[in-house]
Amino acid sequence: MAFEAGQLSLDTPNVLKKNEGSFNIRHRFFGEIDDAEKFLGMDDGGNMYLALKYAVADNLLVGVDHTRAENAYGIGLEYAHDFKWIKAGVRVTGFRLNNANFEDTQKSYMLNGSLQTPNYFDHLNFTANVGYDAFYEHQILGFGVDLNVNNFMPFLTFTEQVSLLAEYYPQVDKIEGVSGKNDAYSFGVKFQTYGHHFEILASNSSSMDARTMSLGTDSDDLHFGFNINRKF
Repeated sequence: MAFEAGQLSLDTPNVLKKNEGSFNIRHRFFGEIDDAEKFLGMDDGGNMYLALKYAVADNLLVGVDHTRAENAYGIGLEYAHDFKWIKAGVRVTGFRLNNANFEDTQKSYMLNGSLQTPNYFDHLNFTANVGYDAFYEHQILGFGVDLNVNNFMPFLTFTEQVSLLAEYYPQVDKIEGVSGKNDAYSFGVKFQTYGHHFEILASNSSSMDARTMSLGTDSDDLHFGFNINRKF
């Protein structure tokens, strides 16, 4: 396996050992996925997320990230433990927002816990996130499922496993002027190789982490996106 059985936007308990690291790229296009004239909506631009993490000890990571939307920068610390019957992790992140809608730079933090089951029947695992966003003062909640099989397509030479992924983020707290009218969700496929995860997905939101996905979306349309995750 490349590293943790990651989801599309949810946090998952990390399994990196001391001196290992990971680099993550996420991209969500703003255009509608059925707009063929704009190449699946790609011509309308998109939101991008970059994250770099490093294990200072087994399962103890420090990380930095940047999200184009809201011009957000974050620095965080996370720890995970494998209880065999379930994996559990917790991440605390301080972040700074330079959104054009704000008069001044905004600073806050979030706390997010992740739980992930073993791979039941060798093919199915579940992930859940529960946390708190101090900036919008709302609860973070998300659920994910991963249905995975060994590569059955010989032409994908370097692919070890293929997964079908889905996520759903019910809105626990409605914030006037911020929360969307719809709950956010995503679904896609993951191609897993040694050291890499490649994910192609569709989502009704251009957000890319559990904190912002939990705020919902006003979109009634699907948007194309992709993730690239690299262990080093």
